[in-house]
Amino acid sequence: MSESGFGDFEFERKFFVRDMPAVAASDPSPVLIAQAYLFAADGYAVRVRLQGPAPAEVERPPAELVAALGDEAIGTMTAKGPAAGGTRYEAERELDALVAGQIVARAEHVVVKVRSSVWLGEDGWVIDRFLADDAPLILAEVERNNPVVDLHIPSFCTTEVSEDQRFRNEFLAHHPYGTWAADYGRELDVLGPSFVESLGRNQFEGR
Repeated sequence: MSESGFGDFEFERKFFVRDMPAVAASDPSPVLIAQAYLFAADGYAVRVRLQGPAPAEVERPPAELVAALGDEAIGTMTAKGPAAGGTRYEAERELDALVAGQIVARAEHVVVKVRSSVWLGEDGWVIDRFLADDAPLILAEVERNNPVVDLHIPSFCTTEVSEDQRFRNEFLAHHPYGTWAADYGRELDVLGPSFVESLGRNQFEGR
């Protein structure tokens, strides 16, 4: 059980980002993440992840990137439940990195991304730049040990997608963002940005 007393639950909020924010470059050690979805339905998912230091050149086929992770890679397997109100069940265990890498290399539905971690105010944020078929998607996430309320939202967050199932990694693995990016761009232009209002008071940078 976690120190927060919430056990195997994660609390996060997720935002669509139009352009890679300059602050991401402050992370000296970005991480390459390759994750395969062995099962995904109705918000439930089983994921195998391999991650390690991001190579200097990431514009390569996913199989080459996975092979490049080498001895520093870490493997995990995670079971997830449906998300509601910024909360989601998540149970994770470590896997042998070689086994995890072989599963990812053989899987049909895979997401590959480079993750930069930054500290903004009182919160740690991760900024994910998706590669391959999910390019040019960029998402930013903030996670806490308890519900993410009264959040200070950085200016690089265009709109909140915490409750938009299309931006779940398991959805992206089956429906790559590159195939519907243009449609989403038009949708965002028409509807404009929106943010979850049920999690305390949102505070926006620069406003």
